[in-house]
Amino acid sequence: KTTTSAHLSALVASDGARTLLIDLNGQGNCALLLGFANTERDDKGRNLFSAVTTGAPLTPVRNVRPNLDVVPGGAYVRRIGSVLSAEMSTKEDAHRVHLALAQCLQRIAGGYQLIIIDTPPENPLLSNIALCAGRFVIVPMRTDEYSRSGLRDIAADIRGMREHNPYLMLLAVFVFGSGTGSKKIRREIAQSVSADLGQSSDMLLDSFVRHAESVANEMVKYGLLAYELEQEIQNNPKYWELRRGSAKNATTVSETSRLVAEDFAKLAAEVLTRAATRRAEMIEQGVWP
Repeated sequence: KTTTSAHLSALVASDGARTLLIDLNGQGNCALLLGFANTERDDKGRNLFSAVTTGAPLTPVRNVRPNLDVVPGGAYVRRIGSVLSAEMSTKEDAHRVHLALAQCLQRIAGGYQLIIIDTPPENPLLSNIALCAGRFVIVPMRTDEYSRSGLRDIAADIRGMREHNPYLMLLAVFVFGSGTGSKKIRREIAQSVSADLGQSSDMLLDSFVRHAESVANEMVKYGLLAYELEQEIQNNPKYWELRRGSAKNATTVSETSRLVAEDFAKLAAEVLTRAATRRAEMIEQGVWP
C-alpha cells in the first residue's frame, strides 16, 4: 500500500496537479520511500496525531517532490487509536471520532487536486477513520487465498463505514508481486474477485505491479521511487569498469527499475481514468457531494 500510495502521489504531482499524501502508518514508511526519513522534516506523525486527536491544523511537509506535500506517519500515529477509542462512549461520539481525519482534511482540501491516504495494516480504528475521510478505495492484493479473504474483509469494512461516509466506494483492485508470465493466474483471480464482491468483472484492473525484490530494496536504500531510479540507470558503471575494479564505490541501479516504473505509470493511468469516469457518473446522477 505504501509503495503504491507514494508512486501514485508522486506521478500525479509530476504532471502538475497539487497532491497531498497522508501517511497513516505507525512505521512512517512514506518518509523512508521519499527520502526524508529521520530529517527535520520528518516529525514521526506528531502533527497528524495532534490534528486527529485535538483538531489542530494539519501542516503538511511542503514540496517533498514538485507539487507533492506529505503528512508523515510514524511512532506518534500509533497513539491515535488508544486516544480516540476512549472517546467513543456514545453513538454520537463514535460518529465524531470516525470523521476526525475527514474534518482535518476539510480545512485544507481546497488546496489540492488529489489527496491519497496510505492506510495502516495494524489498527482497525485508524483504517476506518481513513475510510471515512476518503471517496474511492483502491486495494492491492496478491494472487492467493489469504488476499481474497482480506479483500472480503475490506469490502465489509467499506459497507460498515458508509454509515458515516455514504459516498465511499470500492474503486478498484489490483495485483502486486505477480510474475509477468502469470497471465492465467491473474485471469482466474479476476473471476474470483468478481465472485467474492458480487460486482462487475472489471473490478480487477488490467495493470499489475511485478515482483522485483532488487528494486524494492533500492527504493528504500536510496529514498527514490522506481521512475527516479530509472533515471539513474544511465550512471551505472560499465561492465569493464567493474571488471577492472575502478568502480568499487559506484552505485549500481537495477535495470528492472525501468520495468517497475512502467508498471506504476500504467497503474496510475488506469486508476485515474476509472476515478474520473466514476466521478462523472456520480455528477450526472446528482450524488457527487
